Amino acid sequence: MFQAVILWLKEIAQTVPLPAFVLVGGLVEEVIAPIPSPLVTTLAGSIAASQESGILYLFWICALATLAKTVGAWLFYVLGDKLEHMAGPRFGKYIGVTHEDLESLRIRFSGTWKDEVTIILLRSIPVMPSTPISVVCGILKIGHRSFLLSTYVGFFVRNMIFFALGYTGLAAAESLMTGL
Repeated sequence: MFQAVILWLKEIAQTVPLPAFVLVGGLVEEVIAPIPSPLVTTLAGSIAASQESGILYLFWICALATLAKTVGAWLFYVLGDKLEHMAGPRFGKYIGVTHEDLESLRIRFSGTWKDEVTIILLRSIPVMPSTPISVVCGILKIGHRSFLLSTYVGFFVRNMIFFALGYTGLAAAESLMTGL
């Protein structure tokens, strides 16, 4: 099933305008967690390079992709918020997590700037899966504003890394081919 979604995203990349692709692709990529995180952004970076788009355009499509991924992360935040009330009391004992454990951890995230920096850093790391971060933020009831702002900033950094890899990767490949 996931291979079909990946093929579908690659087909969309070739048929729709790049901004529409990064919006749809970013949302799908975030909601369907097993899809590799850099798929849409590196592909979009390569397409932008092949279209000879400038750096400002790369920032624009990165902002769009980041918006889509933030919306997807928000869905998992809400899911985590609901799970804490429904599943926590029932299943917490099976995984070794009590309500007191969650409250203790929640106290550590007290709404300071450190919470936002932590989320930004976690979101910026290219190999860090983002879905668990969103669910845990929902369970811990991180403030909505802090969650959305820090998620957007962290995803922007992460996406720019992948866009740049796709953008420069194509240029490096072309340079290598002309050298050969």
